[in-house]
Amino acid sequence: MTIARWPTVKTGPVGEKIIQLLEFYPKKSEIYVTSGRDGDHGPVSYHYGLDYGGSPAAAIDIGAGPTGLGSVGDAEMRDLAKWIYDNLADLTVELIHSTPFADDDGFYVKNQVRNPGGSVYGGPQVIGHFDHVHWATSSALADLAMLRIGQAKPGGGPVPPVPTGVVNTAPVWGFDASNHDWDPDRGAMDLTAVQRDGISFFTHKASEGTTFKDPFYQEALERARGAGIPVLGAYHFLWPDDIAGQVDEWMGFVAEKTPWWKDVPWIWQVDAETEQGMPHPPGPDAILQTVNLVQQRMAAEGATGYVVVYAPRWLYRDSLTGNYDIWNSDYNGSGAARPFRDQYQGVTDVARGWDLMSGRKPRILQFASDATIGRQRTCDVDKFDGDLFALIRLCGREPVASEQGGPDRALVRSAGGVAVDRNGSPVRAPGDGLVSPSIG
Repeated sequence: MTIARWPTVKTGPVGEKIIQLLEFYPKKSEIYVTSGRDGDHGPVSYHYGLDYGGSPAAAIDIGAGPTGLGSVGDAEMRDLAKWIYDNLADLTVELIHSTPFADDDGFYVKNQVRNPGGSVYGGPQVIGHFDHVHWATSSALADLAMLRIGQAKPGGGPVPPVPTGVVNTAPVWGFDASNHDWDPDRGAMDLTAVQRDGISFFTHKASEGTTFKDPFYQEALERARGAGIPVLGAYHFLWPDDIAGQVDEWMGFVAEKTPWWKDVPWIWQVDAETEQGMPHPPGPDAILQTVNLVQQRMAAEGATGYVVVYAPRWLYRDSLTGNYDIWNSDYNGSGAARPFRDQYQGVTDVARGWDLMSGRKPRILQFASDATIGRQRTCDVDKFDGDLFALIRLCGREPVASEQGGPDRALVRSAGGVAVDRNGSPVRAPGDGLVSPSIG
């Protein structure tokens, strides 16, 4: 069915994209569009078309009720607002809906950041919006939202699945490298040994500023791909100026040297540190602009990937904006070079490195810089907060369970390599393979 709308509603191309997203709402028969570019929304409003992050943006208002067009229901409007809030907040420019219920804080998002209670809009008694849901986003963000909830590229066709044979693992360990790791004193960059040692994601420096390209990038990624590391990626060392130029250089270099990046679960790692000679670190605005530009370029190319920002707490504290995922560092595991799993024993999942930053928990923690991984020494080693399938989904892919577990079963292995169920008990299937019930 097509989402119902009042006959006076006027929309442009971005408004139509937003309405297309509503087609995926499970209870779409209960909702209807009450306004777009029409109506009195004040002198400046996304309803009349503004830009956000360099992309055209628009807003629509939506009513909801148990019998559809024209009926008004508090519960039905709350359900719609909650669906947007839970699934698409990080791809939303504005979400405003106040409710009369005591068990929620309304549903408010501003510039991709959730705002429980709506203080950014002055609170429910100031902003109102009890009788409709206001939703605004940009064209680029709407494309990303369609990739997420529609499981389709903008031009049509399904998001390509991860090839069969992927085994879901937890914990998920990572190795981020650069040209420094190719020093012979550090090892042979044997990424097959790295993979066998349990590394599930690998990123390598690709570029810095607008001039430096890492001479080892292509070789590193080819080796990692050949070794069967399931999630790969490239990082860019961000300077504070000419953000658009840097993104063009970074993504162009990756496309030139590893044109197959679109075929695998991929991480775009923004490295927002500081170094000698830099006038000042990249600020929160520069970082957010970088994230938005990478996402917009992927959407324009019909590609998927996971954009995450390495922004250590010691440099940024709680100053970061936006709603992108954070890659923190806290070297509690360093100080004695040894295998990375041994180092994490002194870190654990409750270490301070996992504490909230700018309102959100880091998704990845670099916990040591002198780790041994396989045959490689003095490595930066990381842990992802979640299992491997969760990381793959953040890359815009839907995992396909290993055939060892059958089409509807996924392998989940504990740190010791033994497959376990949700209670941590070993599970054995007929024959020799250890499998767990479906976790999807």
